[in-house]
Amino acid sequence: MALLVMDEEEDSKTHFNYDKIVEHQNLSKKKKKKLMKKKELLEDDFEVNVSDTRFQVMYTSHLFNLDPSDPNFKKTKAMEKILEEKARQREQKEQELSQAVKREQEPAKSSQKKLVDPALSVLVKSVKSKTEQFQARKRQRVK
Repeated sequence: MALLVMDEEEDSKTHFNYDKIVEHQNLSKKKKKKLMKKKELLEDDFEVNVSDTRFQVMYTSHLFNLDPSDPNFKKTKAMEKILEEKARQREQKEQELSQAVKREQEPAKSSQKKLVDPALSVLVKSVKSKTEQFQARKRQRVK
């Protein structure tokens, strides 16, 4: 009876294939690396919760930047998710900043029109015209 049970346990184990071992030894180093990367990607089943509040500093702090050009960087599904989330949050912040700047500029423009001193505006026009004249003379000298 024990022998029957032992046979079933042995069947669940994976056996080696001599042909695959010989083929693997004959491959060049580049092909071996490609083969290993494919195996790593296939075996990757780790799930990352990018919305977890405990790890929000990863997206805001420069201390936790990921460098894909680093030799120790492993491209996995989890890393791709983290990089995508970081890019999404960066775009969202940029949009929020641009909207805030637009909101701040609108009242500032209307207040500038009301507060502009007529003497100051005449001075500005004078400086602009003198600058244009100077640039025109400079162009004529160059020709």
